[in-house]
Amino acid sequence: MARQSMTTEDQPGSEVQPRYLRSLGGLGQCARALEDMLNGDSSSQISIFLLAADGDIVKTIQRAGPGVKIEKEGRAGQSTAVALRIEGSSEDRSGRLLVVQTDIPQIYLAVTHGKPLFVNTLPSVLEKMHPYAYVPHFTSSEILGMLGMLESETGLTLTTKRITGHRRIGKKMTHVRKSKKLKSSADHRESAITYTGVPYRESIKLALENGQWIDKAQFVLAEGSDVLLEGYLSRGGLFKFRHSFLAFKERVLPHVLSLAMNKFNLYSNRSREDNDGEVSPLVIKLETDTFDDRKQNRRFIDAIQSMKYTSACTYHANPYINMSLVDHMDGSSFEVWVMSSDKITIVPQLRTTQASLSRLIAHIFEKFQEGDVVEYK
Repeated sequence: MARQSMTTEDQPGSEVQPRYLRSLGGLGQCARALEDMLNGDSSSQISIFLLAADGDIVKTIQRAGPGVKIEKEGRAGQSTAVALRIEGSSEDRSGRLLVVQTDIPQIYLAVTHGKPLFVNTLPSVLEKMHPYAYVPHFTSSEILGMLGMLESETGLTLTTKRITGHRRIGKKMTHVRKSKKLKSSADHRESAITYTGVPYRESIKLALENGQWIDKAQFVLAEGSDVLLEGYLSRGGLFKFRHSFLAFKERVLPHVLSLAMNKFNLYSNRSREDNDGEVSPLVIKLETDTFDDRKQNRRFIDAIQSMKYTSACTYHANPYINMSLVDHMDGSSFEVWVMSSDKITIVPQLRTTQASLSRLIAHIFEKFQEGDVVEYK
């Protein structure tokens, strides 16, 4: 039985809310309400941010400031759900959000059917919960895996409406198919490349060959001419759905939650403060011997120095790289070393939060190159 701070019935004079905003009994109840809403209105769209948090989610939400009001909260077993009202600078930037705990206690879904302008403001709202909560990021290969799993697990046809990638600074284009490049300097700025009308595996393959990172993918899952699900996946932890949600929830969401939890565990307890003064480094293992080309040293340093809300100091740039960083969002600090052609070593210092570590790794993947994050050996 769900416990909540007010009844789920609409109060006299209040606007009627979709049932998912009143479903405080856990993810299962929320998913059924979302499915009913999407099935009942083909124009409805839900947007979902993944959220990682360790601790009391209500206290974490309260840290977001006066513009975020908790309207209702409930608990079913060990699962917590919180309904919020977020006041933006205009009506289009205001809306409601349901934060519901998943089967993995540290991972939540932040769900809304709000307007696009409201959804666009949510990253800055969620950022105010840093470092107590953060949005996990995904890699190009992980997005490809989500699409492939959805297609194979359902046995239906998945086609892409659009896959958007961004070319990293300093990367040359080799070829672009059915794409549109934004006006920019090819050598000094990122370019957005949009692939349409191309099978998703081929689109992502082309993007990766062109030195891009995948930003988002819009797709349709259909059986013949019948559309079962229209969706959107983002490396920034944002998912959008029309027509249905259950196919993704049942077939792919457990995999997504597992990915998020693996990152959560890998980034946790890395500070020297957590390890009796001992260092606990992580290594980004690149797929190629990138740093055999000394020009990549300068490119890497430029990428690190472009990170928002941080200051960076370069102690050595050639032949090896040694830098220190301070994240001004929460005071986390790191040393970064590049001493081999295919590895970037991140050494957390006295204070380092997992939210800051996640932010640094996501930045390296977007601005420089993706890789596998592993324990230092």
